Amino acid sequence: MKIFKKVMFLSFAVLALVMSSCSSDNSSDDDSDQTSQEEFIKFKYNGTVYNFDPSVSTSLNLLVAGSSGIDDTYKRVSLWMPLNLSVGNHTVVYDLSQLTSTYQVTFSFMPEFNNVDATSGNINITLINDKKIEGTFNFSGTKSGKTFTVTEGSFRVPRL
Repeated sequence: MKIFKKVMFLSFAVLALVMSSCSSDNSSDDDSDQTSQEEFIKFKYNGTVYNFDPSVSTSLNLLVAGSSGIDDTYKRVSLWMPLNLSVGNHTVVYDLSQLTSTYQVTFSFMPEFNNVDATSGNINITLINDKKIEGTFNFSGTKSGKTFTVTEGSFRVPRL
């Protein structure tokens, strides 16, 4: 009887191990779907690529932002878009009186720039569907005689 119990125990242990290591037939589909759904906001500034986890919020407009660091290492890019955004290329403007209908950008790159508004550039919305919004961007501006230029920006965020 002891041998029978040992055999049964080992059989169940092997079965449990085999079952836990198996995956469903569509796991590769799930993995590729997760990769395609990865959220990001990235851009190039002064020759260096920065990649942040994005945050998305809505109020009177849609805000897509990414940041890192604190104090003198704080970096942030904020893309402000109308709630009724549309696929296509949109010119970045600085006009607080039309915040709900224009595409605007603010930029921080401490210690040089703190919450500075871009005065030119583009936000190109390339995809809007039920799950996500994707696009590209570039912009520039000046503060106290110093110019900043951000290139090769892109983002993928969930649609709220």
